[in-house]
Amino acid sequence: MSVVNLTNGAVDKLVQHRTDLRIALLHDPKPVVDEAISRKLLNREDCDRINSESTNANVIRECLNTVEGKGEDCAKSFLKILHDLRGRYPPLRSWIEDYADTSVLEAQINLQDFSNVQLLFLLRMEKSSLAKRLWKDFPRLCEEARKASLLPQCFAATEVFNNFTKMKNSNSCVDCLLNVILEGGVENVSSFWWMLKNDESTRDVVRQTIDKLQDSKMEKMLQAYGDAQDALKKELRKNFGTIKDYNAPPCGRTKFEHRFVEPVIVKWKPGIDDVPEEHEMIKLCREHRLKNIADDRLTRDAIFERQDLFVDCENDVVVCGAPGVGKTIFSQKLVYDWASGDCTLNKRFDFVLLLKCRNLNHICSLTTLRDIVLNEFPCLEEVVDDLLKNGFRLLMILDALDEMKHPLDFDNVCRSPRQPHDLGGIVAGLLNDTLLKGGTVLVTTRIVGLEWMNHVDHHLHAVEIVGFSEKETRQFFEKFYNNEEIAKQVFHHLSANDVLSSLCFNPTFCWITATCLGKYFTHNDGKMSDVAPKTMTELFSQYILLHLEHHGGKTVSSSPDTLLGLCQLAFHGVKEKKILFTAEDLSEHGVTETCQTFFSEVFLRSEVQCICHYEFFHQTVQEYFAALYFFLPQPNNVQGFMENRLNSVFEKPGDKDDNRYHIFQRFLSGLLAEKPRHSLKRCSISLTNTPKVKVHSWLKQHKLKDLNCFHCVYELQDTNFVNSLMEDVDLGELTERMTSPMDCTVLVYALQTSNKQMNSWQVNLGLNDPSQRMRILAPAFPLFEKLQFRRQIVGDDGMKIMVDALANKPNHLREMTLENCQLSAISGPALRNLINNSHLEVLELRLNSIRDEGLEGLADGLMPEAKLRNLQLLDCDLSANSVPALTSIINHSNLEVLDLICNDVGDEGLEMLANGLKPHAKLRELRLFRCNLSANAGPPLKKIMKKSNLEILHLDENRIGDQGLGSLAESLVPPETLKELRLDYCSLTDEALPILFRISCVPSIKQIM
Repeated sequence: MSVVNLTNGAVDKLVQHRTDLRIALLHDPKPVVDEAISRKLLNREDCDRINSESTNANVIRECLNTVEGKGEDCAKSFLKILHDLRGRYPPLRSWIEDYADTSVLEAQINLQDFSNVQLLFLLRMEKSSLAKRLWKDFPRLCEEARKASLLPQCFAATEVFNNFTKMKNSNSCVDCLLNVILEGGVENVSSFWWMLKNDESTRDVVRQTIDKLQDSKMEKMLQAYGDAQDALKKELRKNFGTIKDYNAPPCGRTKFEHRFVEPVIVKWKPGIDDVPEEHEMIKLCREHRLKNIADDRLTRDAIFERQDLFVDCENDVVVCGAPGVGKTIFSQKLVYDWASGDCTLNKRFDFVLLLKCRNLNHICSLTTLRDIVLNEFPCLEEVVDDLLKNGFRLLMILDALDEMKHPLDFDNVCRSPRQPHDLGGIVAGLLNDTLLKGGTVLVTTRIVGLEWMNHVDHHLHAVEIVGFSEKETRQFFEKFYNNEEIAKQVFHHLSANDVLSSLCFNPTFCWITATCLGKYFTHNDGKMSDVAPKTMTELFSQYILLHLEHHGGKTVSSSPDTLLGLCQLAFHGVKEKKILFTAEDLSEHGVTETCQTFFSEVFLRSEVQCICHYEFFHQTVQEYFAALYFFLPQPNNVQGFMENRLNSVFEKPGDKDDNRYHIFQRFLSGLLAEKPRHSLKRCSISLTNTPKVKVHSWLKQHKLKDLNCFHCVYELQDTNFVNSLMEDVDLGELTERMTSPMDCTVLVYALQTSNKQMNSWQVNLGLNDPSQRMRILAPAFPLFEKLQFRRQIVGDDGMKIMVDALANKPNHLREMTLENCQLSAISGPALRNLINNSHLEVLELRLNSIRDEGLEGLADGLMPEAKLRNLQLLDCDLSANSVPALTSIINHSNLEVLDLICNDVGDEGLEMLANGLKPHAKLRELRLFRCNLSANAGPPLKKIMKKSNLEILHLDENRIGDQGLGSLAESLVPPETLKELRLDYCSLTDEALPILFRISCVPSIKQIM
């Protein structure tokens, strides 16, 4: 390519090619004029004069006159514009190539000379400037970025992408595009720079921007960012690389990744099956299985994915969950993974900061966000101002927002990182996006602490940590024991104990369980070396015993006042719903650090700027110590005071304000049991029986009102007390309130322990894993005379579980209702076994698709001694083909009542029934409502009545007609036994009146309808 020196004759060249220019630009000269204005070749006065022209030809003429009149420099710059825009105006290419700006050709854009990190830093720093210069190319840049796969998955839909590219061309839309590019990480950004460089219309922008990387100020800033990032990562790896190991000697630690198991994260669904009066842990245990479904499960990386293309601040995330479910560990894992070089997190974020809200509680005066960050991370001093001002690619984690004592002030939010403000306004500013513009804020909080979301005026991506599924629980035990065989044995033990296994969705409970159970499974044959804990109180007593034995047990037992003070403090916290304590709280309740090692295991201490905070290892550990408080020997002068405190625990057990006592009440009952007391006695901790009378009295008074009573009974493990408790229990309301597998387990425990024959039970399996509930409840079924399942998801699997339970032990079952329970033909053999292995007299199978094959399975092998008297098959998808099976059932049993309502038996089927029925059949009642019968049904009905002692016959909604009724009437001669005949909507006419009169005169007939 020849290059012409443009320092001489630029004006002449414009004059020479005026005609070419007019032809090339005639259809749209505006981009050339706009670019001349942008590069300051034309001033406001020039612009007004040029735009006042009425035709494009005149606009071109006036523009060229103005440029040429400004001299060589202006003409040379104008030629550069024409060169840059030659792709838009193809006719220019025939001559403009020879007049390219030598400075552009000489200053080659060598992007390969810069690292991807430098290019990302440059785009981040120059984002606003680039947005101003690229806005005219926005739709085309979007299309090119899409072709180069630089845009995230949410752009995949054509409609969404088209809506994005049609945004009003302004700086903000380009800024949004650049944000999306930055979110893709360093490689994405590097590809974007190359895309701009290869585009003729944006190449000059690249050159001018890239030059800034060689500026000493920019180089210094980039170096400062790199140093700060390295220092921060080093500090975070040190702080979060290990965690306390409660199996190790005092102060022992283990690597974070050797313990961490990724919890189940799901989309947050507010108000799922909400029962506000429940204790939070009980509620979350109940809801765990409902939320832990594959469709809702999210990966960790998915919570940071862009949900809305058009909003910058929507990436803020709320992570909620129950106490101990793993919110803090999850946030620490995010920090540790980023500091350790996790590809996904480093691709998305340049800096990750973790602020623990409890550590901010000491701030009582005005402060700034800048000071808060520097107090936690001094290594960021060189970059903190720019980092907080230009927050893009910064993740700030606010851990345990619910533990912050300062009220959030959304009416007076902080708006600048350097603005002195109260803490509530600063945190509100972070949540409401008035601080840390463009950054990502992740908040962890308990579910009960989400009221503030109503004050945030932008979208928050809310997710919930629901703990472990069965898979994660197994994985946790394998990591904890580092022994697959022991882990397998422990998991098997838990699988047979629904109370403990239901709690193991919570990682903290998993930890406590693993700590306690390992020692029971040290034999290769899988047998326990001793009887492992099976109640929550036994488990926690064992947990406390382990720490007392290994970490200061003698000191504690020799200082009973210290343990008493700790328990008193725990009860104070439960009563006041308080989990964080100060040194003043400890002093007030007489807690000292005499047994410092033991305290470090169950009572954690944190210090921020010389201010100490204390908390129990977990809220449930606090509730255990609170219950223990009432069993420790007390000074004589406080006995009355203790009795009043105990009464306050039981005054309003159903009141929503007192849900704090639910777990406490269970521990209070459990500490009356022998095994937990024996565990504590091994460390010389003797317990009194002071609460026994009150606990027993409360359980008897509220057994019909409060399902939590049965959880307490399970913890109590007292057979004699259970026998007295179950004498007059009505399971109706209790069954309706059963909401979790734990509820089922404790109720079955009480039923089996009392082992008393019960009358009736209308079972509620719920919608949440009904098969599991059936498995838990089934052992109690043999105790009942009457079981009712109405509109429950029993299914064929549940039917098999039920039959197996009834077959394995003597039972009292007389009546079974399975109405609309999703049974199919597969359940036929199971139903037969149910009849053969019980004293069942009434079987109701309404609204199940049993079908002909299922009825055949029921009839095949039915024993002659079967007690079945009443079989109800309303709408069971039966046809005439089922009649041989029906005939067999009638002939080989004592069946007296047969309900075939809404089955397509038809005349053919009725004829088969009449022919197959043996004389002197015991059938007394036959319901054939809507069975597709016609006038031809008369003779078969006549046969049936002759072969049986039929007393009740329902023929409603069949096309019997006058003729069929006449045939039926012929059979009604003494000594006829028929007492009731129903004929509603049977196509009868006035001619049937004499027949009806004749039938009514039969002595046995009492009612015709």
